[in-house]
Amino acid sequence: MHRVPLRGLATLVVPLLVAAMAAGAPASAADRSDPSVSTRVVDGVTGNPVRDICVFATPVLTFGFPDTCPQRSDAAGRVTVTVPEPGSYNLFALPDSGSPYGAQWVGPDGGTGAQQAARRITLAVGESKSSPAIKLDRRAVITGQVGPAAGEGTVGIVGPDPYGRHDPRHSPIAADGTFRIDWLGPYGWPLLFRTVHRPYQWSGNFGNRLLADLVPATVGEPVPGHHHLEQGALVTVSVPDPPPVGGRLVIRNAVTRDPVGVVDRTNPWTFAPVMEILGGQQVKIQCLCGDTVRWHGGSDFADATPVVIRTHQPTVIVLAAPSAAG
Repeated sequence: MHRVPLRGLATLVVPLLVAAMAAGAPASAADRSDPSVSTRVVDGVTGNPVRDICVFATPVLTFGFPDTCPQRSDAAGRVTVTVPEPGSYNLFALPDSGSPYGAQWVGPDGGTGAQQAARRITLAVGESKSSPAIKLDRRAVITGQVGPAAGEGTVGIVGPDPYGRHDPRHSPIAADGTFRIDWLGPYGWPLLFRTVHRPYQWSGNFGNRLLADLVPATVGEPVPGHHHLEQGALVTVSVPDPPPVGGRLVIRNAVTRDPVGVVDRTNPWTFAPVMEILGGQQVKIQCLCGDTVRWHGGSDFADATPVVIRTHQPTVIVLAAPSAAG
């Protein structure tokens, strides 16, 4: 079976997937005190165990692919997913790209493409829980076309990686606007579009993934759907005391934390970066400023100042220091 490395929003997911370390060596399962959830991965029709399926956890309603798969099901379908701290989590099952099974959020009794419908697992300090089996369905297909005159781009189910790494699970959008996704489970999915002439936007023209229109994936050859992409608003971000080595600005949706705009500034940082952001959403601004991370009006995502992006209206933001947070 062909495996594809997982790259994506590692800043959101990787802290949840790193095993405890002791004296520089991986801790054994018996030594771990991290909360964990154990389950089995099975064929949704036959109930037979399915091995080698990647399963990972994300905090409720946040999402991103890890760089590499942290846990895979064994020959009996068993898998234990650890997280480094108590909280509420969703599980995602991601078969390899050559698998006959499709990806899924793990729902209460079967798969789903909408994270808000996924099973919620709450873990206390050091708690280990058992969860009902993950029932895999056959992989399905989404095809479609974007317009008007949107140009080439990508479509996927996760936001762009803030560190600029390529996510191999994004599918290309051709020059004529057509695309095909063939690795998802047969459910409705929010899709994230980005083209040379249109900003990042979720299906239905939303900045918030949880509000997006769900696009059905179909077993067999589907009927192509048409997706009208909206133009965005120009957002200028001025960075006082910019780093001497350049950096990267990341605009995140204020609800989901998903990046909705990323722009690089090389050395020297001689002018304020301008990017196109879909209007009708609130965002928070993160600056990966050389060796430091700065947030507009705060010290982290939680207390950063939200900014309203007006539809088709330019916005100018001066990156405020944490002391300026209200």
